[in-house]
Amino acid sequence: MWKPASVRLCLILTASLALAPALAMAKGTKAPKDARVYLISPADGETVSGAFWCRFGLRNMGVTHAGDDFAGSGHHHLLIDVDETMEAGQQIPRDKKHIHYAAGETEARIELSPGKHTLQLVLGDSKHLNFDPPLVSEKIMITVSRPDEPARVSRNTSERRRTIERNARAEPPPQQQPTLTPEMTKSPESSDFIARVFTGAK
Repeated sequence: MWKPASVRLCLILTASLALAPALAMAKGTKAPKDARVYLISPADGETVSGAFWCRFGLRNMGVTHAGDDFAGSGHHHLLIDVDETMEAGQQIPRDKKHIHYAAGETEARIELSPGKHTLQLVLGDSKHLNFDPPLVSEKIMITVSRPDEPARVSRNTSERRRTIERNARAEPPPQQQPTLTPEMTKSPESSDFIARVFTGAK
């Protein structure tokens, strides 16, 4: 018969073997030591208006589609106003604050409410899990201006353009310089000399 201690040991070994794949996955896919993800634009502290382009940067790794399990590759996720820390092997949420770019996009046009917002990139593996260690960009802060602010800038620009055009029309046209002919360039003395040569006069 099995002793109680032996039964407990067998149960522990069985549970360990069953949990081994899950524990390995929890650590996440290994990321190259020199890999780096970063935001190309907008810049930290920049003020944007309306919809704007957000461009993603990645070094020493490749960008691919979600589900493509290629070594040294992943796909981008944009975090908007997110404060929690990314853990290795953690599933990246999918909501309005965690935008997945599963098609391998390296830029996106987004629109946010007026005010201050934080932006941060996270690179996920083929299963939308964080790498080990997590590949997270520096967090930046931008300001989205109100919709009426760009309109004022546009009106001011148009007014300056109209002023330049009015000033250009008010300027007198440049005076035309007379066209010089060979006869106009001859001096009186040279004209008299040529006449005496042809007439034989002294």
